[in-house]
Amino acid sequence: MSYLTQLKTFVEVYRSGNITRAATNLNMSQPAVTSHIQTMEAIVGKPLFVRKPRGVEPTPVADDLALQVSSHIDILEQKVASIRSRASTLHGVLHLAGPAEYLSLVAGPQLANLLQADQINLVVHTGSKRQIYQYLEQDVAELAITASVPDVRMYEYQHLDKERLLLVMNRIQGRALAERQITAEVLNQYKVVAYDEQLPLVRTYFNAVFSASCQSPIAAMCPDIRTLSSIVRAGIGYSVLPDYLCKEGIERGELIQLGPTGPQNDIYLVWKKGALRHPRIAFAKDVISAFANLNALSFQR
Repeated sequence: MSYLTQLKTFVEVYRSGNITRAATNLNMSQPAVTSHIQTMEAIVGKPLFVRKPRGVEPTPVADDLALQVSSHIDILEQKVASIRSRASTLHGVLHLAGPAEYLSLVAGPQLANLLQADQINLVVHTGSKRQIYQYLEQDVAELAITASVPDVRMYEYQHLDKERLLLVMNRIQGRALAERQITAEVLNQYKVVAYDEQLPLVRTYFNAVFSASCQSPIAAMCPDIRTLSSIVRAGIGYSVLPDYLCKEGIERGELIQLGPTGPQNDIYLVWKKGALRHPRIAFAKDVISAFANLNALSFQR
């Protein structure tokens, strides 16, 4: 007897962490999904999930089973979708999530290339790292662009681009420091503007370049780093920003780059496991990927 259907149901429940959500995704009733899980538990002879008030939690047996079978289920789904897509249309709406800064300053050609295919209409959702992954998890978005490493248990991804982190200061204080050796101790005497209280980009730069922590007083916080750039340009303290956000300000003398160039961050194109079985999502992924490394290539200019 074949248990392919039950395995597919198991993988969906494992990934969604919720029987009701899995039933919706599979277009099945909740009792049918529960029955499939019970069948698989009978086959393996062990519980696969622990029922929780707001979902289910996989057991170690479920983790092992998912590791063994999920990629094979995805391959089968993709093969079937590939055959089906030859006779299906790609027309429709694609929802894409990502950071507003990268989407507005770098990703224009990627998105324009997708729209020029004249088969897909695009809805863009912007937000923080947490919000971007929430959009994916809750099926608000089918694809996402993010600078954080995806959870490989839930998502598939490919590298899309790179960004360099630059330390920049307002031009008045920056010019005064231009001839000095820049250290963490020097910078800690000045105010910093940052994404949030965890100082994510600033902390990364300090760790990589100075092997030290940032102790500067925080002058302002904002989850849109375009605003951080504007605050520094207006004369307040310093920040660490992606190169694409500050290179023009540096060229115009509105921002002063201090210290060495910081580390590179990878930027990823991300989708939920199994999502590429939908022809429109697979098509959009391929088109966006054709314009990969837009910012990284600008390093060489």
